[in-house]
Amino acid sequence: MVFGKSSWKSSRRKYYISTHSLMEHEEFKRQHLEFVQSAITRMASNSFQIKGFTMVMATLLAGLGGESKNMIFLWLLIPMTVICACVDAYYLQLERKYRELYKRSVELLESKRSLAEIYNMDVSSISRSFWSCLFSKSMVMPYLIILLIVGAILYCLLCSSCLIGVGGK
Repeated sequence: MVFGKSSWKSSRRKYYISTHSLMEHEEFKRQHLEFVQSAITRMASNSFQIKGFTMVMATLLAGLGGESKNMIFLWLLIPMTVICACVDAYYLQLERKYRELYKRSVELLESKRSLAEIYNMDVSSISRSFWSCLFSKSMVMPYLIILLIVGAILYCLLCSSCLIGVGGK
């Protein structure tokens, strides 16, 4: 009879430990996916802030160029827009890598893998092309519009100065 109680208590303890560790494991899964999701959110937020910064700088430089009648501000707008587009593409590339990590993490959490492999946040092994990010629709639209507007303004200013120069003779 003593043997039976001891056996019952040990099996109850094993059930408690396995249930407890299972609940902890589920909490770790949920927390890991939240970490990956927060990284995705940060990358999207950074990308949005870069676009906003570019619009503010474009407006500022175009305004300064119009006010001072100096085309150097418009010429500065071109490399500034390209640099901001490259930084934005970098954040978009990271965001896509973390989205892939999220998808892989969900798949790995369903399988029986080591915790180090499952909870890895390193995205350097995930390949996403910088150039495909740079020329994606979400990147081309805002930056190409700025560059086309600046190009059109510079073209009009250069042509009008050439026509004024020809007309003055």
